[in-house]
Amino acid sequence: MDDDTRLQSLLVDLVTNSHRFTRLASSFGSEDHPRPWTRALALLDDHGELRISEFARIDRCSPPSATALLQKLADRGYVARRPDPEDARAVRVSITDLGREWLTVSRNEIAGALAPHFADLEPEQLERLTQGLSELRSIVKSSARSS
Repeated sequence: MDDDTRLQSLLVDLVTNSHRFTRLASSFGSEDHPRPWTRALALLDDHGELRISEFARIDRCSPPSATALLQKLADRGYVARRPDPEDARAVRVSITDLGREWLTVSRNEIAGALAPHFADLEPEQLERLTQGLSELRSIVKSSARSS
């Protein structure tokens, strides 16, 4: 198998298993921390302030769906809304400190529920996962900057 084929196969496995992991993790969300809220706040935490149309494009949802979701989050103080200074018809949204706190609690809740599934890892396995995740994070971060 040549390097290109091996890379292609590795990427298919990575995408497939990351989706499986995400589905597993999202199955532990609670009514207090709905998955769409966690996803939306994480997106704003990663990307910073966005127009609602940009949020919708990145989240792959319709602008009306994005508007409704972000309004719910704004009503609870998790998201700040402000007019776009470049276009008075547009609205920009950003995560608030309260939203970051909520996101942290949600992520920790999910991690706590996942922990028993990883309780049998040997220290060496945990170290390999940590190193691999660090490499993957670095690759994704540099790819995001160049796109």
